[in-house]
Amino acid sequence: MGAELRRDDMEVAEEDISDSQAFRFVEHVLQSVRMDPFQVDLRDKEEYDSLLSIVDSSKKRSYDDEALLVTTLKALSEAVSKIDIMYHHALLNNAAVADQFLRECLQMLVNNFTPPGSLTAFIGQPRWLARKKEIYSQLHESLRMISDTVPLAPRMLKDIIDRSMPKLFDNKAKMVSFVECMLGLDNDRMGDLIGALLLAKVVDLLTELDALFGGNACAEKLDGLMVVFCEHLKSCKEHGRLPQEFDILKTIFRASVLRVHKSKFAQFIMFYACSLDPEICGLEFALFLSDIFIKKEEDSISRLVDWCVDYCDLQNNIRITTKPINHQIFYASCQAVMYILCFRLRSIMDYPNLKAQLFNMPFGYILTHPLEPLKVCLPSIVDEFLRQAKAARLFNASVHSEFEDALESDLSKTFGGMNRLDMFFPFDPYLLKESDRYMRPNFEYWSMVKTTYNNYNSDVDDELVDLDAPEMNVGSLDDHVEIDLNSDDDLEYSMNKMSITPNRSFFHQIMANSDTGLTMPARIRPSISPPS
Repeated sequence: MGAELRRDDMEVAEEDISDSQAFRFVEHVLQSVRMDPFQVDLRDKEEYDSLLSIVDSSKKRSYDDEALLVTTLKALSEAVSKIDIMYHHALLNNAAVADQFLRECLQMLVNNFTPPGSLTAFIGQPRWLARKKEIYSQLHESLRMISDTVPLAPRMLKDIIDRSMPKLFDNKAKMVSFVECMLGLDNDRMGDLIGALLLAKVVDLLTELDALFGGNACAEKLDGLMVVFCEHLKSCKEHGRLPQEFDILKTIFRASVLRVHKSKFAQFIMFYACSLDPEICGLEFALFLSDIFIKKEEDSISRLVDWCVDYCDLQNNIRITTKPINHQIFYASCQAVMYILCFRLRSIMDYPNLKAQLFNMPFGYILTHPLEPLKVCLPSIVDEFLRQAKAARLFNASVHSEFEDALESDLSKTFGGMNRLDMFFPFDPYLLKESDRYMRPNFEYWSMVKTTYNNYNSDVDDELVDLDAPEMNVGSLDDHVEIDLNSDDDLEYSMNKMSITPNRSFFHQIMANSDTGLTMPARIRPSISPPS
């Protein structure tokens, strides 16, 4: 953009000059009058007076005058360091505005983070996408210029954004538009000033939706926000800002996400960030979690098992209540140990020192305790764990026989166990369809895992096909199979299909041959142990 920076009383060539030339001219004028007024050169004084005339808010302006004012204000915003409150007092009186106008100005810009109501339904259409990006860019540039010119603006902007955040009952388009525009401020100078607040507000919104997860509308909002956040992280990676962003996210994760009960999806933003930079962010996050949960001399399984043993000992000294709801953390810990070993037992067996540690752990004491974790944890996890433990000879024969009896008499009564855990944390499958593309490449699927019984039962391995293999999606299941995220049965089906559930044809066969509905067999090998 060029501007004709001249006045009749200035001997300046009449041709247009570039913005950069105008900026240099304004800097020169400001610098030339930073001295005692009696020492200022007369020509410099005239140029400074002309500058005052350009920014005089009391004058009516033509179109050319407006363009000249815009260029001059841009130049002044770039030359803030040259402005001196003592020598440029008259200029500041003209160019600066009172604080009461600043808040209204910032609020107006933040209000435009979301499109007008009449456009909300069409904002995702291709013809509006380019226009949306253009508007976002203009909003970001305006807020940056104001923040550079008025030092108190970022603090005021924080408060305005906090008050303007979308509410849970707002529609998806409004939520996504606001968050997308807001995260665009999290870069360069603005990111240094308010980036931590922006990330914290988005994560808070994600966790609120996650904790209240229910119904398709809620799922779609959460899904859309996850897409926006993942795109933001990918942009940070491309521009070399991911490590700084990740440091902020770690603090937010510990303060917010870890405290949320029944979080299913919000934690995946951390896993996605780690996948973008596994050598730095991934290792850093692993050490971060280790500092929280694990003593430096212990591994994760040892810590979990030791905690479970301590919990069992504590229950031996007090009156045991058999209601699973009173022991949710214990059952979740038992299930986590079994799930980890389903995936890692084979690889642990290849390391003598790790194998020796594992065989010294009191699994029998925990799993046969009167709290009966085998009756509460997901049957599919229990069954697969016992199958691998038997092949690895992790238990002696008598202990394993006791487990099998419990499974046959109790867990097989109803699909889902007698008292199924209502959560699969920390191993929830990712069921959000739109943002699934960011998470899917980072999953280790059951079909990729080598088990302890691979060498002995290869003839039945095909019966354990992963229903959620990389080429499939939650949304690509058979047309007659619908998953209701509010239904406990369907949710467990979705959870199980992530790893170790038998293929669907086996389920259909059970349903056809059973008068009582779907039952859970004692083993995942239906050809050997079919339900009666």
